[in-house]
Amino acid sequence: MKKLLILMLAAVLALSLAACGGGNDTPSGENPSTSSGSSGHTHTEEVLPAVEATCTESGLTEGKRCSECAEIIVAQETVAALGHTTDTGTCERCGQSLGIWQTAYYVDDFNQPTEDWYVVNNTQFIGTFSNSAVTDAALTADVVIDCEKDIAIFLYEYGRSPVKNASESYVDEYSITMRTEDGADHNMTGTLYCGGDRIYIDDKYIDEVLTALQGEGKVLFRIVNAERTVESYLLPVITSNFADEYAAVTEN
Repeated sequence: MKKLLILMLAAVLALSLAACGGGNDTPSGENPSTSSGSSGHTHTEEVLPAVEATCTESGLTEGKRCSECAEIIVAQETVAALGHTTDTGTCERCGQSLGIWQTAYYVDDFNQPTEDWYVVNNTQFIGTFSNSAVTDAALTADVVIDCEKDIAIFLYEYGRSPVKNASESYVDEYSITMRTEDGADHNMTGTLYCGGDRIYIDDKYIDEVLTALQGEGKVLFRIVNAERTVESYLLPVITSNFADEYAAVTEN
């Protein structure tokens, strides 16, 4: 009986030592692992290469991980996509042709979009203008073609001053020559109505202009005030993606 009691005490002591780590040979205060990670070993670093961001895709910074356990040592961070940059319809960074025409919609009295669409350039065309005071001064312009088949040209002298008709009773008539990519000149007329801020291509020339814009290359417009012939505007219009944009909206 006495011997059995001694054996039982010895067993309890052994279990107690095991529970409190008494069987560990590592001296008190020392770490049994030299690893700085959580996997219990010394990491072997592997570089995760950076991924360069593009115009449309995000990138990543350089990172590091352990080649043995795959634990991330230095996390990679996301670099935002750079976005396209263009003044001509072709991205200067990646060379992609983006087009300079887009479809938009007129809004109602509540500033809500209607079904009435128009196709317009999203980058202003750049030309020149001349009058009695200046020659070949800076000009910018917008061209709008809408669901009613109206074609309107907005002209901005010096890039900021819109050409307007301030009269309440007289329209301004313009002589317009359109030169297409093949070198052919097309003579037509346009009207700037009373109190208006845009020159409308007169109706009988609409299809002629639409055909030119749906071609390739560049269409040149020379616009001259019929009464004040010293006022003239030279405007190159890039056709770019107009044909695709116009076809998409008219076929829907």
